[in-house]
Amino acid sequence: MVVSLLAIVTQAQQRENFDPFKDRDFLFDVLHIGTMLIAIYLIASFILQIFKAGMTARIKNRMLDKGTEENIVKELLQPDKKENKNYILQWFFIMVAIGVAFLLLMLTSPFGLHSLAIIAFSIAAGFGAYYYFTRRNS
Repeated sequence: MVVSLLAIVTQAQQRENFDPFKDRDFLFDVLHIGTMLIAIYLIASFILQIFKAGMTARIKNRMLDKGTEENIVKELLQPDKKENKNYILQWFFIMVAIGVAFLLLMLTSPFGLHSLAIIAFSIAAGFGAYYYFTRRNS
């Protein structure tokens, strides 16, 4: 967001009558840079959550194998209230929704705010599908 605002300011200083919403090249660049940064963040967070879940399970198994005292094992193996059991499943639904959004963008080639609307509705559909799936299975 800050990078986009900084780019608008620098473009405005270069031209006297600069309108960022009429300049297609500028809008195209801002859209692509923003979506790539968001995609990189989402993918990195997804990989980090998978790694964290695997390492937590590994630590718990080693504790049980070493024969740690029962009261310590009970205290450490209690599920965290903030930890969501289906967190990785949620990320799966979001990644699939983003993939569908990029597929729609590739097939339709919209310009401007239409691209953002397609991405937003696709992510919302991903969250909706996750909510429906978790409510149905619980």
